[in-house]
Amino acid sequence: MSEHHTASTHGPVRIIGTPPEERNSRRDWNRRYASGRGPQKEDPHPWLVENLWRVKRGRALDVACGMGRDSIWLAQQGFRVHGVDFSAVALRAARERAARLGVLDRVQFVVADLTQFGFPRDYYDLVIGFSFWEPRIMGDLRDAVRPGGFLIYETFNIWWKWTRPDVPDRFLLQPGELRQWFKDWRVWAYREVGSDRPFTAGKKAVSSIVAQKPEA
Repeated sequence: MSEHHTASTHGPVRIIGTPPEERNSRRDWNRRYASGRGPQKEDPHPWLVENLWRVKRGRALDVACGMGRDSIWLAQQGFRVHGVDFSAVALRAARERAARLGVLDRVQFVVADLTQFGFPRDYYDLVIGFSFWEPRIMGDLRDAVRPGGFLIYETFNIWWKWTRPDVPDRFLLQPGELRQWFKDWRVWAYREVGSDRPFTAGKKAVSSIVAQKPEA
């Protein structure tokens, strides 16, 4: 695994691995964020807000964190957070916002290809992911949660093709797939939205889970 450091006015940015240059690649997402077409919301995802009460404060990992909407909010709630994404443009904006809000000492942003990232084992009290699906890392995410810790996850499922038929199937969850990954964990909450109809404005076809890793 290659690793190097890139200097910027906001301090060193850690870069791990090189994602393939294709649609939804690092280059593509950097262009989207630079042009303002990437996700720009600053408020945390409602599924996270609704379910955080179950999790004790500690260490958190936010995968594919984008501009840090959830990472920064978790830092404000008392967590120490690692936010990982492969868009340096998005993470530069995330660092600037975290600094403005006074939580930069509680959140570290890392530029990385998640398929090459060295996830620590049994380390995080909470792992979260939103609007991102990569089956190759799900085993790593399971391992990264400490015994008794939580995973809170939500991403698009196959019924999103009602609204976005252009999205490749590999980026979308199949029915029951997310729950299957955590069938041996305690599932506190689970939902699948979207099975039988197209969506109006503001509605999204997502699968969502809150799962707790068994104690050792």
